[in-house]
Amino acid sequence: MAPLADRSVIVTGASRGIGRAIVSAMAGAGALVYAAARSRDALDRAAAEAPGPGRVVPVPTDVTDPGQVAALVKRVEDEHGHVDILVNNAGVGYYAPVEELAVEHWDHMMDANLKGAFLCCRAVLPKMKARQDGLIINIASVAGLTTFPGGAGYCASKWGMVALTETLREELRPFEVRACVVCPGSVQTDFAGTPPKPYALRPEDVAATVLHIAQAPRSVIINQVVMRPLVPREYQ
Repeated sequence: MAPLADRSVIVTGASRGIGRAIVSAMAGAGALVYAAARSRDALDRAAAEAPGPGRVVPVPTDVTDPGQVAALVKRVEDEHGHVDILVNNAGVGYYAPVEELAVEHWDHMMDANLKGAFLCCRAVLPKMKARQDGLIINIASVAGLTTFPGGAGYCASKWGMVALTETLREELRPFEVRACVVCPGSVQTDFAGTPPKPYALRPEDVAATVLHIAQAPRSVIINQVVMRPLVPREYQ
């Protein structure tokens, strides 16, 4: 039997990059994956290209909208009974010195990167706590552990994601619900708007780590995973 054959998974930011790779990894392990993002066309492509034996259900969702998040979770609960695993991956990035960073860009990062994760967690927690079972995996960044010039807004949102996860871990311990944060370094996607370094992590590397966390025994809490690419000697 596939390792996640009886599990339902929500993946946000599922239409491209890391999120799309996570959808494929979860489906390949047999999960029923509800892929959430704003683009219906991109979600349909991700679903069509995902491997079996699992199944991918595209659900267009703006995670910054409480009503749309509630509808997403209700759909999973109506069709499967409950959400087993939530992967909060949706996010955006804008980079500029603090005095040059547009307010609307700051707000967009806080909404997509942090508020969206909060709303999704809040929506799945009542049933997870009642069942005393569930796993939340938040995709943050090494930018949630360190800072860099021009990254004030992005770093603040990802530090917030790390803090949210740490708080969840403490709050959910009595209910046997687990929370984990994954902090990747540079990844080969178009997220930052500049070509990635050739040695950067692949989206599939992050997805493999997320899958490992999802398949870990319930008795194991994987609290925080930091991923950085191995830099070849010629680039050092």
